[in-house]
Amino acid sequence: MRPIISFLAAAVLACAAFPAAAQSAPVDIGIGASATRENETTFVASVAWLPEWRRTQNGVLRWDVGAVYVRGRDNTRFDLSEDAGVFHGGARYERNNGFVAGFGVGVQAGRTSALSGNPQFVSTVGWRWERFSLLARHISNASIKQPNDGETMLLAAWRFR
Repeated sequence: MRPIISFLAAAVLACAAFPAAAQSAPVDIGIGASATRENETTFVASVAWLPEWRRTQNGVLRWDVGAVYVRGRDNTRFDLSEDAGVFHGGARYERNNGFVAGFGVGVQAGRTSALSGNPQFVSTVGWRWERFSLLARHISNASIKQPNDGETMLLAAWRFR
């Protein structure tokens, strides 16, 4: 098993090992696809712990602590063969009508042309229906370090409480 997958599995098990934390805040687990330069696509997985921070009139603001796994790509002319992970923290706003938007800062494990230096900025926008979400996410270092191709992904996520 690849090291990043092992870490994500450990993170999910850690959430399950703390029943009070798991019961008090939802956990989203997602899978999807990510694209980078010249539409080089690959599998991605994510996990996020989302404790409530503050309720508003039209929704809820949550802390967003999570990890994203990006599988390496073979047969590409770019340096994308290594698996990479980004561990992030930030905030997510969920409107009552289903709209979701979030932003966070993270650190990476593994290095590719797409994810090439810390910090990594994680922006998310999407829609949520009860327990299911469809999220578009972009991870990039904002040109702090080159190359800065970033990863742009589409995730389907399921919420556990």
